[in-house]
Formats: sequence, C-alpha cells, structure tokens
Amino acid sequence: MSENEKLQRFGKYLILDHLVDGGMAKICRARFLGEQADKVVAIKMVQQQFSNDPAFKQMFMDELKVCFGLNHPNIAQTYDYGLQDGQLFTAMEYVDGANLKQFLDRLKARNYVFPVEISVYIVSQVCQALHYAHTFTDKLSGEKYNIVHRDISPHNIMINYDGAVKVIDFGIAKADTNSEATQAGTIKGKLSYLAPEYLEGLALDHRYDQFAVGITLWELLCSRKLFTAANDLAVLKQIQACKIPSCSSINPNVPKELDEIILKALSKDRENRFEDMDKFNRALVKFLYSKYPDFNPTDLAYFAKELFKEEIKKDREVLVQFGKVDISSYVQDLNNELEGGTGNKTKGTEPLRKESELEFKLEETDAKLTLDNRTKAVLEKTRVGAVMKKGPTVAGGANYDATYDAPVASGKTSTNTRNKIRQAGGTTTSAKIPRTVSTSSSGGMSKFLVMSLFVGVFGYMRPDLVKKFTGFDIEPYFNNGSRSLSSIDTSNVDVGQRGKVIIAGIDPLMEVYVDGKQVSYPLSGIDLSLNVQHQIKISKQGFEPYVVNVILTPENASQKFDVPPLNSLKVGLLSTSLNYPEGAIMKLNIFGEIITQKLPIDSMRVPAGTYEAVIVDPSFGTEKKVNFTIEENKRLFLE
Repeated sequence: MSENEKLQRFGKYLILDHLVDGGMAKICRARFLGEQADKVVAIKMVQQQFSNDPAFKQMFMDELKVCFGLNHPNIAQTYDYGLQDGQLFTAMEYVDGANLKQFLDRLKARNYVFPVEISVYIVSQVCQALHYAHTFTDKLSGEKYNIVHRDISPHNIMINYDGAVKVIDFGIAKADTNSEATQAGTIKGKLSYLAPEYLEGLALDHRYDQFAVGITLWELLCSRKLFTAANDLAVLKQIQACKIPSCSSINPNVPKELDEIILKALSKDRENRFEDMDKFNRALVKFLYSKYPDFNPTDLAYFAKELFKEEIKKDREVLVQFGKVDISSYVQDLNNELEGGTGNKTKGTEPLRKESELEFKLEETDAKLTLDNRTKAVLEKTRVGAVMKKGPTVAGGANYDATYDAPVASGKTSTNTRNKIRQAGGTTTSAKIPRTVSTSSSGGMSKFLVMSLFVGVFGYMRPDLVKKFTGFDIEPYFNNGSRSLSSIDTSNVDVGQRGKVIIAGIDPLMEVYVDGKQVSYPLSGIDLSLNVQHQIKISKQGFEPYVVNVILTPENASQKFDVPPLNSLKVGLLSTSLNYPEGAIMKLNIFGEIITQKLPIDSMRVPAGTYEAVIVDPSFGTEKKVNFTIEENKRLFLE
C-alpha cells in the first residue's frame, strides 16, 4: 500500500484488508489498537440493514452465546463483540491459512490427492474440537449447552500454515440456550453435508455432526464430493438412500481398516454410528499410528507450506507493509473518541501502546552459488551439502551466506543437506541472508564466488591441504566416507545437452531420488542429461517405493509418466543371535539400496519379502551369504 493511503478505523480496530465480502456480512483482517497492538484479528462486520433487524439481532446473540465461551485449540476463538457505527460485529481469532476446500481445489489443480495419514490427522483434530463443543458446560452457571455445529464441511475447517486445525463458523450452531427452534421446512447447513435424520425430521444431536465429519473425510480421501447430482432434489434422494461406496474402491491407497471407520460414521441409522466424537477420534488415532507409526503432526505444516508457498510469501510481504503503518494518529483518534474529544485521559483508561510498527518475519531462503555446468554436475554426483555460514561482508554491509547445491525434499529439512562447515574448535557461526544484493557489491561478490568455487573444487581433491592451511576439516562433507573424485565416471555426461522428465501424481509428502540422490521436485520437471540412463525413485514413508529407469535422447528429450498408487509397506522384524564377533556387519539389499547393519540386530523393521544378505566378519575377512524371508507383522530370529 502507498504511504498516503488512509486505512479505516473501526472502533478499536484498524481495518487492514477484506478477506470475504458476503451479502449479509463481510470479514476483514484488522489490527487491534489496544494494549496488544501487534495482534491481528478477523472482524465479522454485519451489514447495517441486518444489524437493525430485531430477529437478526436475536440470532446474532444466539451465536455469541454458543461460541463466546468456547476455548479449545481446535476452535477459532471469539475475542470480542458489539455494535460499532450501527453495525454488529465480532472479533475472532485470525487463522493464517486456508480452508479444506481450498486445499482440495489446489491438490486437484496439481493432480495430487490428499495423503491418507494427513487426512486422518486433520479429521481427528476436528473430532476433538466437536467433542469439546458437544459436551461444553458453562463454568459459571453449570449449564450444559448441548451444542451441535450443523455446518461442518471442508469450507468450515481451516488449516493454519503452521499445521493447526481450526473449526470455524458456529453461526448456525444449535444449542439448548438458543431462543427459538428452527422453522419447519428451513434448511440450515450445506445441502451436500446433511444427514439422513435431518430429512426425517428427527431432533438433531451430536451424531448429526459426526455424519458431516465422515463425509468430509471421505471427500479428502476420494478427492470428489460424496453426494452430488444435477439438482438439489436428486442430492436429497442420494442422502436419503445413503448408499456409500468405500473409499478404497475409489482410492486404492486407503486401507480397508479405514473404510470400516468411515462407513461406521456414515451409517444411515445414527444408532450404528460411534457413541460420540471421542470414540470416533480414538478409532482414527489408533488407525493412524498403527499404519503410520512415524507420522508427526509437523508433517501437516510441511504439507501446507509446500502447497501454498507462493501465497504465503506474498501475504507475508503484504503484512510487513501493514506493519510499517504509523498507528499513532489512529491511536490518538481512538483516545479522543473514548475521552469525548476533551484531550484528557479518562479516569481508569489503560495507556495504549506507542509502537508504530509490527514485525512479521519472512522465511529466509538460501542464497545459491552460480557454478559452471560441469562443476555443478560433479558436485551433484558427490552429494555436497555444505553451507558456509557467516561469509565475508560484501559492499553495502550485508552478510552473505553461500549454499552449495543441496536439494531438499518438499517441505522438509534434511540434516544431510544442511551440513555446516565448522570453524576450528567446533563452533558454528550464522548470519542472515539478504533478500537482494546491490550492484555495488558485485566486485566483492565475484571475488567471494571465485574463492568459494576454488576452495570447493580444490578441497574436494585435497582436503588434507585445506585443513592444514585453513583449519577447516571439510573431507566429511565431500567424500561421505566413500567415493573419490577419480572414481566418478563423467565420460558419458554431456552437461550441455539436457532433457526434462515430468512426473504427474506426486504427493507433496513423497520424496524423489534421481540416481540415488534426493532432489526437490519442481512442477516444471527435472532436468536430466541426454543419452544417460537415470534411475528415478519415488518413495513415501509407509509405502513401497516406485522405481523407473529413464533414458532421454535428442529425439525424445522430454518424457512424462504418472506415479501409480503406491502399495502400503508391509513390514516384519528381524533379530539375530548375540554370537557374532565384534565388528561383524550384515549387508542387505532393500528396494535397490544396500543397507549395512551392525550385528547383532535387535528388532530391525524390514519390509516383508525374501532376501539374500551377506554377513561380513572383518576379523577374518570372510563373507557368508544367508537367505531368509520376512513375513508381515512377524519376527524372524537368525542364529
């Protein structure tokens, strides 16, 4: 925004921008002008014609009675309400994220599907929020509210970009405290998420919400609507029939155990559903960690940030501009209003904060060295991932961080690609990375790039000399204890001729490996050398990897393939006796990768299958081949 642009003050809130404009109300993003001047909230501002309607006012108060007392980490909180400039309003928690409908639309546009484990986790959080609401009791009166949300759908489930799940919009929620019942023949809630008992005219309870949650989970897994037809009447007939296909019949990645949970929540007879949302949640959590034991809630944050990274970046820039607005005039204006224009502070009025600037931290990105093609090809083959921290100060006074090419899986931080060059004595220093470098710094920058490139290549060939003269021990970052430069075969690589492989159907939680090296997959595809066979492996935790070999030629320099549904990984446990000499190891080929494991082994998780392993005894230099079969969910003991 321009410096001269005047923002609107709405009572004690400074309106920043509009999020949603509706016919009945609009929702704006605003900044609080009180003690917590760094707080950003969402303000729901009701249009004046509705604010003046007594019936609407009563409905508005009913909504406040329902949601104002709710305080749960998975429910967007209501902070404030009132009448300002003839408009009813509520100030709510601002959820910095997107709703599930936006997630679904984005995934469809990119030919992705919702990962099973993330879908289950999101819905488990929704279950916790609704169980809290269903059982909410006012602490001051002891009154049980018996709240039913009645409008659960992907639109009303928000995902914060940091991975928090929030249920929003209790605007039509039914509670025993409501002043009047719903009029007969009036449909409240979205048509496609109604439960059969609604059409039968039964009194609604918590099981009504459960049905809508079941629909939401079904739609996340199947990437399409459950009840959809040419007209509303046909949709209502589908709901009444309640014939639900299993998710696995549409998405083969969905395990049968999850089918059973979802179909139970979607039972036509509500007596056959889960006893309450807590029981529903327990079934989901048990399934989640039995099938995906390595799942972590932070996976949702990685997923969200990867999916909306462009929007996040742009919005952070917008917020930074809002944070630079001098609020002193708005604060003074508010003080004058509160004091009746006298200019004197009203007795008991709390002093307002003087800060005129907000701090919104942008996620910093690594600066990349520009290397010539052949050097880059060599560095890629050696899996270099060194980050040089606190580089020299270039012209303009900015500290420069240089990062060698170190691709990272989408949304994940890999310690292998963030190895740090440590100073002698073991200390590590760090510095911020500037967004831009002025042209006046080009001389210092060029010298630094040349020096870095020289140290990189020379250090790879003679790390002993680099350590002798600089004190840096960089050998572990280049060799990884394995190949030397002379062992790398680049004779068939013409880095001047490149082709492209485009992979469709990649789940953002999948990891992509090219010739054994993990890469960050761009939507534009992967650049590969021509006339060389490349192995591309797609892996995902809890699933068998998919491997394909690709050879690009000048005549066929661009190829595209789809990732088929991955098979769930079936694992067993491997243990060995203790009767192995010290230093003995087992070499095991798992999905084309040689795994070296020290003996003895105690309960090592191994994918089900038949293996030929090699046991190496370094004391005598002997090798022994052993054959064994790992069965799913069973332990094998090797003597």
